[in-house]
Amino acid sequence: MDMVPVTMPALKPGAVIHGPRAMTDTLLGDFAGELQSRGFRVAGLIQRNLDAGDACACAMELVDMASGEAIRISQELGAGSTSCRVDPAGIAEAGSRLRSALDGKPDLVVVNKFGALEKDGGGLADELLWAMAEGLPVLTSVAGRLVGEWLEFCGGHCDLLRPDAAALWEWWGGQRLYHDLLLGVRDGPVGRIARSAHWLLVEGPDACGLARLPRGADQAGRPLEAYAERGLRDLAGLVQSTDLFEAAVGLASLNAHYNRPDLQVDGGNGLDAFAAEEGRVICVGAFPDIARRMPHALVIDALPAAGEYPAAAADFLLPGCAAAVITASTLANRSLPRLLDLARGSRVALAGPGTPLTPRLFSYGVEILAGFIVDDPDGMVRSLAEGATPRGFRAFGRQVTLRRPE
Repeated sequence: MDMVPVTMPALKPGAVIHGPRAMTDTLLGDFAGELQSRGFRVAGLIQRNLDAGDACACAMELVDMASGEAIRISQELGAGSTSCRVDPAGIAEAGSRLRSALDGKPDLVVVNKFGALEKDGGGLADELLWAMAEGLPVLTSVAGRLVGEWLEFCGGHCDLLRPDAAALWEWWGGQRLYHDLLLGVRDGPVGRIARSAHWLLVEGPDACGLARLPRGADQAGRPLEAYAERGLRDLAGLVQSTDLFEAAVGLASLNAHYNRPDLQVDGGNGLDAFAAEEGRVICVGAFPDIARRMPHALVIDALPAAGEYPAAAADFLLPGCAAAVITASTLANRSLPRLLDLARGSRVALAGPGTPLTPRLFSYGVEILAGFIVDDPDGMVRSLAEGATPRGFRAFGRQVTLRRPE
C-alpha cells in the first residue's frame, strides 16, 4: 500500500510578549538553535548586542540563522547623540538575506522582534508579512507596550506566548515530534523484519526496534521482505503514514536507531515511575501487572475491562492529573500529541517496548522514557515467531529508563 503521509499542522504566528528587561533575544536564539541542531531548517535573524565601550551605547547586530554571519545594524553616533542609532543599510541587508532564506520554505522563521520600525511598516515588516502569508511558522517577540500594534499588524491571527522555553515548545506542538524523531535517524541497511500477531521487530545496523501493532492495523498482503529492502531512514519515515501497519513499521524502525545496546541508561520497569505519586495517576493503556504495580491508578484503554475507562475519558481524566503513564503504542496510532496536550503540566512517562529512547521527546512534555533494548536479536525473532508477550521478551533484552535531566 502506498504511504499516505501526514503533514505537520500549520502554526499561527507566535509572539513572545515581554517586559522591558526580558532576555528574549537569548530565548528565541536558544530555541531556534536547538531546532537547527536537531535538523530542522531554520531561517531568521537574532539580535546580539556588543559592548562598544564607555563612549557609546552597545553595538547591535543581527545574526543570520542560516549562515551564522553577523550584520551590523547600529551606527556609532557618540555618547551625546539623541538620533536613532539603527543603520538603515544594515537593516536592508538583513532583510535581503531573510527574503532569500524564505524561498527555501524553512520549518521555522524567527525574527528577533516586532518593534518600533515594524509597527510603522519599516524594518523587517515586509519579510514578516510575506512569511505569514506563505503559511510558514513565524516566531517573534513583542514588547508589552506594542501588543495592540502587533495584533493590528497580524490581524489578530497569532498565538501570544509567555517568555519561557516551555511556552515555545507548547507553541511548536506535539505533532512535530514525529518529524523531530525522524531527523535524528542515521541511515543504513535493514537486516530483517519479523512479526507476531501483535508485535513488529526491525533490525538495523546497530540495534533492533520493537513496536506494537495498533488495533485495526491491516496485516493482510504485507510482505515483510519488500519493507526490508528499503533503508532504515526511509523505513522510519513510515511513522508519518496514516496507515496503521506502516506507522508501526516506522516506529519499530525509529527504535532500531535509538534503542541501541550500548546506550547508557538505568534499568527498571516504567510502571514504577509514579508508584508513590500522590494525587490522581492515570495509565493510558492496560499494561500487564498494572494492578499490582500501580493499584490506585485510573486505567484508560480502547477496550476497557471492568473498572477501566474508555479512550474518551482521557478528556476529563488527564487534565490536572498528578502523573500519567502513557503506552508507547499511542505513537503509532498518532494519539500521543493530543494526550500530551491534555496532560500538560503533569508528570508524564512514556512506557512500553516501543518507546524511543531519545532525549528529543523530553521537549514535548515527557519526563520519563521507559523502554526496551534488545540484546539477543536471534532470540527475540524466535520469541515473536512463537507468539511471545512482552513478559517473554525479557529473556532477550532488558527494560530500561531514561529520565529528563532536572
